[in-house]
Amino acid sequence: MHRFIKSSFARQFAGGFLIGAAAMLGIHASQAETPANAYAATHVAR
Repeated sequence: MHRFIKSSFARQFAGGFLIGAAAMLGIHASQAETPANAYAATHVAR
């Protein structure tokens, strides 16, 4: 287990995970607020 934690694969995986998590947080913060019901009609065309 100690050898796995010190391996480059584990470091690359953890680094990729942290970069992905930071990107997800950045994208989430920049998106507009969605309505309570995502499927609600925003307009009615007759």
